[in-house]
Amino acid sequence: MRYIPSSALVNTSWYSFREDEIAKSKWYLPRLSDPCVLFPSETVDGKYHMFCHTYLGIHHYTSDSGLDWKETGRPLFLRAHFPYITKVGNVYYMFFERHNFNKKSDGVSKNYSLIYFSKSEDLFKWSPDAPVLDSRDVSLSSYRMGPCRISRPQVVEWMGRYILFFGSGEAKMFDSGQKTAVRFMAAESKFIEGPYKLRNKAVLEIEPDGKYRSLAAGAVRLFVCSDALCAVECSYVYDKENDKSRSLMLLLKSEDGYKFDTVKVMHTQAESGFSSRAITSCDLKYLESDDTWYCYFSANNRERYYPFVREGLGLLLGKSIEKD
Repeated sequence: MRYIPSSALVNTSWYSFREDEIAKSKWYLPRLSDPCVLFPSETVDGKYHMFCHTYLGIHHYTSDSGLDWKETGRPLFLRAHFPYITKVGNVYYMFFERHNFNKKSDGVSKNYSLIYFSKSEDLFKWSPDAPVLDSRDVSLSSYRMGPCRISRPQVVEWMGRYILFFGSGEAKMFDSGQKTAVRFMAAESKFIEGPYKLRNKAVLEIEPDGKYRSLAAGAVRLFVCSDALCAVECSYVYDKENDKSRSLMLLLKSEDGYKFDTVKVMHTQAESGFSSRAITSCDLKYLESDDTWYCYFSANNRERYYPFVREGLGLLLGKSIEKD
């Protein structure tokens, strides 16, 4: 695998592939969220593979083009959320979250979540899931008396160690009701299956007076470059002029994997259409053969489809800007 220098990502101009969704779920599964995409060079069968979640669990799609998607079968890992897949040797690792909200034992509410992993050699047959991190062991896993939740796990190999990044705490937007992660945190291990040692200080968190994440850090997706660790953050900020929440897609860069600087705003939620309520997550890929960046993202609109909000997947394409 050839790593791309961060300058190639920084000097990229982004545009929408099309104005509407490239994928959406069946009418009775209103939210198709948190895509994780594998390109043909990463897969055994040479096809595009995409994993997302609905309220039923994780769904698996394949494609010959990366644009038209076909579901492979029944949902994987029922009630699971936020799939992320990485490959170590010939083994694929899927990390995901399940929560245990609103359940009671002996009259005591048990609001917590766990991150799990599962293994596969072909992306179709997966091993039984095993827990890797419990929100009850994370001191910053709640926010303003909200549920004890960790979310959106992803593991990257960086500087000789595996880093498990994840969202912690849950914020609810005051106007739209959209829920997202308050903070972005990390844990380290010598082995991809753990055990992971927590870093108790958040990597990213709410900046009340800041212009990029005054309401929440939101979802973050990492991309390993040859000279830096880059990320796309789907943050939430207060739009004072219009008195509403607004989501942004920010390009971040880090040299040590813990201190991230905001490079630029890549994209903002639309004023109308399928991404007018919030951009909720994304996945970033690079196709060397045509020197193009692909940013798949999930988003929803402000029109409520009673009793649900409709969410689908969009696509941004990025081309490098030549500089003198």
